[in-house]
Parts: sequence; C-alpha cells; structure tokens
Amino acid sequence: MAITFSRLTSMKMTLLSGGAVRPLAYTARTKLHDPHFDVDFDYSRLKGDYACGDVIVPDGHPPTFKDLGVYAASLDAAERTKIRTPLEDRERLPQVGLALVVALPPNDELWLPEAAELMQRIVTAPTRANEVAIHWAIHEAKTNRHGHAWYALRAFDTQGNASRKLRDFMVQHRSTALGANIVEGVDWPSLTWEIQQTFFEELGLDLVVDPIAPVPGIHYAPVVYVNGMIHNERSRQRVARSRERAHAANVEAILNSPAELVETLLRGRSTIRILELERLCTRFFDHPADRVANVERILMNDDVVSLADNGAEAPRFLTTRRVHALMKQATDLVDNSSEDQIATVTTEDGASLVREIAERYHALNHPDRPLILGHALSHCQDVALALEADTPAVGTIDMAVTGSGELLALGRERDLALRQGRLVIVPRADLIDDQRVARVLPEANEQKTQLILGHNQSSSHGVVHRHLAAYVADRVGAASARYGRNDIERLLRAGLVRRAIEAMVECGLISFGEFSDHGAHDPSLFVACQDRRRIKELADTIGEERVRAKALEPPEELTTLRGTLGLSVGEWIVTTEACKHPRLQAGEFAEIVAIDRSNSTIEIMHDTEIKRINLEAFAAIRSATTITIREARRLPAHMRLAVELTESCRTWASLLLVARRHEHARLHVDPALARSVETLTDIARRSLPGALPHHREMEPHPNAEISQGSQPMEAGEPFEPAPLPEPADLMPVPPPSIHLADRGRSTIASAENGKNLSLTEAEDPFGPEPLPEPVAAMPPPPPPIHLEERVRGTIASNIHVREGYRLLYHHIGPHNLDRRANAARILGLCTSDLTAALVRFLADLEPQRNRGEFDDYDMPAELTEHDPIRWTLIEIQNAKYDLQTMALPGSNWGLRPPFEFPVRESFLQLFEHGEMSTDEIQALTI
Repeated sequence: MAITFSRLTSMKMTLLSGGAVRPLAYTARTKLHDPHFDVDFDYSRLKGDYACGDVIVPDGHPPTFKDLGVYAASLDAAERTKIRTPLEDRERLPQVGLALVVALPPNDELWLPEAAELMQRIVTAPTRANEVAIHWAIHEAKTNRHGHAWYALRAFDTQGNASRKLRDFMVQHRSTALGANIVEGVDWPSLTWEIQQTFFEELGLDLVVDPIAPVPGIHYAPVVYVNGMIHNERSRQRVARSRERAHAANVEAILNSPAELVETLLRGRSTIRILELERLCTRFFDHPADRVANVERILMNDDVVSLADNGAEAPRFLTTRRVHALMKQATDLVDNSSEDQIATVTTEDGASLVREIAERYHALNHPDRPLILGHALSHCQDVALALEADTPAVGTIDMAVTGSGELLALGRERDLALRQGRLVIVPRADLIDDQRVARVLPEANEQKTQLILGHNQSSSHGVVHRHLAAYVADRVGAASARYGRNDIERLLRAGLVRRAIEAMVECGLISFGEFSDHGAHDPSLFVACQDRRRIKELADTIGEERVRAKALEPPEELTTLRGTLGLSVGEWIVTTEACKHPRLQAGEFAEIVAIDRSNSTIEIMHDTEIKRINLEAFAAIRSATTITIREARRLPAHMRLAVELTESCRTWASLLLVARRHEHARLHVDPALARSVETLTDIARRSLPGALPHHREMEPHPNAEISQGSQPMEAGEPFEPAPLPEPADLMPVPPPSIHLADRGRSTIASAENGKNLSLTEAEDPFGPEPLPEPVAAMPPPPPPIHLEERVRGTIASNIHVREGYRLLYHHIGPHNLDRRANAARILGLCTSDLTAALVRFLADLEPQRNRGEFDDYDMPAELTEHDPIRWTLIEIQNAKYDLQTMALPGSNWGLRPPFEFPVRESFLQLFEHGEMSTDEIQALTI
C-alpha cells in the first residue's frame, strides 16, 4: 500500500568520505571514480535491488551530465573550488547536495515504468527544481519499493562552470535573535501524497494512499549498533514504548468522536474517501470484525455525511455536516457574486499572474492600502513587490481570518483586518486548502470587502484537493480567454474543467452520441473502455466485425499456461505482467506477425525487433482491441485511440487521456451520460476526488443501513467489540493429582488382597485432591503492530491461531529465562519464514545486522510497521498452520503437554460389580 513517507537530508562534504561521488555510486549501485581521492567507489555488488534511474539535466547545463560519473565529479569540483578553510578546520562542513528518499507504491499497485514516471514527478515538483541537475533512482527492496534523488545546489552553464549556491531552494530562513530559523519549506509528506493520489486517478485506479494517522508517530533514528548488535538497550525500549503509545493514541482517536476524527483526517480538505477510513481502521485494528464495526459506527454518526457520485451504487466519499454546510455557503456566494465582490485571475505561469493582478489592482483605484494574504508569506512576495508603492499590508490567511487567538492578535498588530472599502488580494489561492478559502469568502462578504483571487494553472492543484479555488477561477473567470490544444492538459491538471472541455469541443476532440464506428476496417484503432466488466465482450464484438470485414484473419485457438486464447496474425496484444524471456514490461504493446499453433508460440514486432513468446511459459497477454485507461497511456503516440465515456467516475481521467494524445484520440460521450457541454462539465467536476461535497449526493452507506437496528453510539463513548469465545477445547487441562493408572492399580490391589488400606487424607486416592500450587500470572503477548494487516487479521480472528500465538509467547517471551534456548529450538522447527519472523519478534531477539555507512541516508529500517514485508498467501497459510499445531497437546513444538485423563468413577463401579477386569482398566489407562 502506498504511504506518504519522504525525507530530505543535507549531504555534507567530509575529509574521509568526500562529497557526492560515494553516495551517488551507492544509490546507482555502480562503480564511480573519485578524481580528488583517486579511488574507485564500487557498489555494484548491491545491484540486485536496482530497478532504474537517470540524471535530469535542465536546459543550459552540459549534456555530459547524463554521465553519472561526470555529474558527481563536477558537483565535488565546484564545491572544492569555493572552500577557503581546510575541511579539518571548519566547524560547518560545506553542503554538496540534498538527498531525498521517498516511499513508492509496490509493484502490485504500480508497474515499474509508472513508478519511474511518478518518481520523476515528485522530484521535479519543488518550485526551483528545474534550475538544477537531479539524479534519481528506484530500489526494489524486500520490504518496500523506494526512490532516491540527489539535488545539486548550484546551476551550471554549458561549459560546466558552476554559479553561486541557490539560497532558499527547499527551505526559507529568517534571521532571529537566536540565529537563523527555518520558517517555510517544502511539505514533502503532503506533496508526495497529492502527487501519488493524482497519479492513481489519472491511471483510473481505485487506490488510495494510506492516510496520515490522527496522531502521527515519531520516526526515531536507528538504534545504536556496535559490531552488529544493539548496544543501547534503553534506546530500543524507548522507541518501542513510543510506538505503543502512538498506537494506543490512534486507537483512542478512532474510538472517540467520529466527527472529530473525520475532520482530523480531512486536514483542510472538503472530503475524504471512505476507502481511506477503511485503511486507517485496518492499520490500527487486528480483528476484521473490529475494522468493519468501527467503519460502520463512524458512517452511522449523525455528524458524518457519506456522499455518492450521481448514479453510483454506493457512496465513495465522506465529510462532516459542518464542512458540508461551510462549502455550500462559500459556493453560494461564488455563484451569486458579481465582479465587484469576487474577481479571479488565472494564468499559465507565475510572472503573468503577478502582472495581471497588478493591472487589475491599478484599474480599481482603491483609496485604502491593499491587503495581500497567502497560506505562507512567500506566496505574497512577488505581488507585494509589484505594489510596493502602495505600501500593502502582507500576512497569512491564519493571521487575518482562520488562525488561533495568538495569530489573530498578531494580524491586528500588522493591520491585516478585512474592512469595508479595502481590496483583499489572495495571489496564490490555488495553494490554500478548501476550508480556509471557504472561511475567507463569507468573511469578505460580511465585511463588504472586494476579493481578487489569483490562480496559477501550472501548479496542477485542484484535482484531489484544493478544488474550491479552482472552482472559483473556473466559474467566475472571464470567458473571453481562448485556449488551444496545447493548453488543455494544463487546464485539466489545474481542475479548470469548464475551460478545458470548451477547448476540447472547439478542437473537435469530443463527440456526443452513440459510438458505433469501432474501426471494422482499421485494426490499428484501439478502444479505451472504462468498464472492465465489458472489455472482453466489446473486444469480441469488434474482433468479429473486423474478421467479417476481412481486416483480420479468423483467430486461432492457442493452448496457453492459463487456458486457451484466440489470436490473429496482424492483431495487437498488450502484456498484463512483466516478462523476462523475451524482456517485456507490463503494459507493453506489440503486433503479432506469426503464429505457431503446434508449439503454442507467437512472434511479435516489438521495438523494431521480432521476438518469440512461448504461451505455455508466459501467458499474461490479451488482445489490445479494447484496453483500459491505464494501458492506453502507454500506447505508441502515433496510434489512433477512441475513448468510450460511459461512467461518470472516470470522466477526468478520460478527458486527460484524450488531451495528452491530441489529434490521435477522440472522446465519445454516451448520450445517456451527457448530451451537452454544460452537463459534461458538471459530471467532470463531480468526478474529481477533490470535488466539493454538495456537488455529490448524500447517501447513507449500505453497511451502515444494515446496522441501523443497533443503537448508535454517542460521540466520545468508548467502543468495546464483543468478546470472542475463549478456545475452551484448546485451553490447557490441569494435570490431575493422581493418574488413572495409579488410582486403578491401588483400587484393584486393595480389592484383590481383601484389605482395607489405612491411608492418610493426602495418600487417600479417593479423598479430596490438594489445591494446585499458585502460578504466577503470565503476561499477555504483545500486539504484532509491525506486521502486515493480513497476518494480524489471521492471528486475531482464529481462536486456534491466537492460542498458539499466546503459548509461543509464554515459551519464548522475554519473561522466560530460557527464552534463547527455547527460541533456538523453535526456529529449528519452523517451516515458514513468517513463523520465524514471529518467533524473533516475540523473543525480542537482537537483529543480527551490521550498521551500514548509508543507514541515515537510505530508507529507514523503523518503517517496517508502515510498509512491512508483503508475505505471500502460501507463507501466511504455512504460519497459520504452524500456530494452530502449536496449540495442539503433544505436538512436536512442545508448547503443551499431552492430555492426561483422570479416573472416572464409572470405571470403579464397573470393577466393583465385576463388569470390568483389571486388564481392561489398565488397557484404557495406557
């Protein structure tokens, strides 16, 4: 599952390890020569997890920077020429670059080429990233896929000469009495979340990034290692306690007020997906029933609103009634406002935006000095400089309207009040979240203040959140602007769907009506279908039409690894998985040039080469007559594409797909969905994940409707799931004080000898048994919060597995003095790597790991609880079987003794009456 981890580290030049050459060689898993030390740094032995990488070279830089060795050596040489004081005498070591590490979605969510595209979008997202050369790489590690990026801190000319260092590149500093403090910076978690979520939407995938927890935990530095062993025990205990406290705090937040939880998860947005709530409960609850119960309880709350797309079967989004009413009030003001109340300026770049805002301000000629507001002070600097002669008041939205009492008091000191007759300029409304914009609009209306909202189309916000600013710019902006084909993609990424659709209709990229021409005479026409359920049916229909038109030969039935498959010579295919022989990526297109039915092989034309595929070894292919939106993005640029629009939830993705391909694609809108530009615009707005809540339909969640019979819980009332029945059949049976064989032998011996034995009470086999010795209470096993949710769900939901887990902990837990010997014995019996991982976790064994030189630079090891090893279904089933057998008495694991049956009084009565012999009783007691 995609997560939002990212970390930026300042890399220093040191006397021993040098500058950029060594870490870049490590990142690229290659061998690089450092000319300063005249030494080779070789990390090619680690190449097994290297997936892909490249150097992004801006215009005006030396083309030789594409060579990683030249790039790294140039960075070091440029830094060394600026050094005046020797490194050994410096208190502050010189920075040679910025290293970024980000978590990327796994391979079962994104194919490798898609992950590479996503990584490049992330690393080039910061404002000034296009001024420097950037190296990026992706590692396919065992625990997670992640990406590395290295930012140069200087620009270079074509001759390789370095300029001065870029100041305020990723962060902005402000000098204070205590020194330089960081006042602004790139919000990397929010940035990576937005880019990943937008990318999922562009691919037409119903995936979400794991939401940030209500109480985010602290990522500690790795614990101290010496010679591969944990040296600081207290450090490890401190980290473990911190994680447990964070876990408990998040569970408490989920169990408390549903409305408060949802607003915490919103984090300024207007809606979130229900799937995000489900993911959150999956992370913090082990039992599947607890997960479902908590989601239903939140959706049933009166202060929470679930929302569905028009015509959708079930709701997909949720918000609170307060946010719903706030957004409705704000958009009503926008829809009913005039140019004298709310004006918008939207341009394709920042320079044009500043110029047009300044022109609009001077045309209005307000007597009072203007007020310039932004989410951060840096958003106001350019416009404030352009209006410097009018001495504008500059501040943040929080200082003027939405902040705490302390911030509002600071705003009053700076004269940031909204008052009648004053012009308020928000230059970068596209960078302000929906809830803040929604609070500024009614405040300005109440104070009778005129607003000018600026919107920069190049920021690409407004699709998954910050949509209110895009809605205002799209709704209120001047209709005189005309856009061409090259502007449509930028408008769609900025959320300006009305302008984009009008431009597409004008360019002839959209057709309203029935889609009947499937290209019967043109096998090179591909049809992108939104509904996966009808892809095969539509492909069969188009294939039959092309065979009848003799554009294709009749298909031949081939026996493959996955059954039979009908293919024709001249037909195009698409791969659904990566292939090693021949080497093909998932989502690759190729044309069939020959078919050998007897050997179940086909020959394809791919990358100007003819390659042979043995379908009995690799069968992850299908006809490319109909493809998904995700697959269509990788179609060769010159191929013709018809996109069928039949579902509203994929409208934005379909529009963007057509806009990217320009004249080679056309969108066919089902008349049952829309017949006009206005209707299609409304549908496209609702299809955005960041669409405003009142643009969707209120609809209770079906799971919540099923549970309406139960009384809803009050806000803040702790939620206690129903206790599971105890595994009575697997609970250990206390051994009896006298075994059946002993009691039977004593009774038989005394009866045969005809003697009445004079026994004490303690020796009397039929007297009261002595009380058992007191046993110390055993601690419960720790919750496996670091494991994948499927593993945690298996342990929590199966009583036999849970009992085996408990017994295993009692046998190898830290409270057991023999835990190391016991753990070594159990590890020797494990047949599953997952079982061995559980043993090491419960025994709290020190990891046998040498601390590497790049541990602080690489993906942190403490992230395993967020993105753990993705165990296969077979490994999970093997571990489940192991834990179940641990709970069986007398199993090889040795965690529970065999059953011992006590004497039954009926046996004695049968013996006394002569109905059972001594041999028969002894046979039963063996």
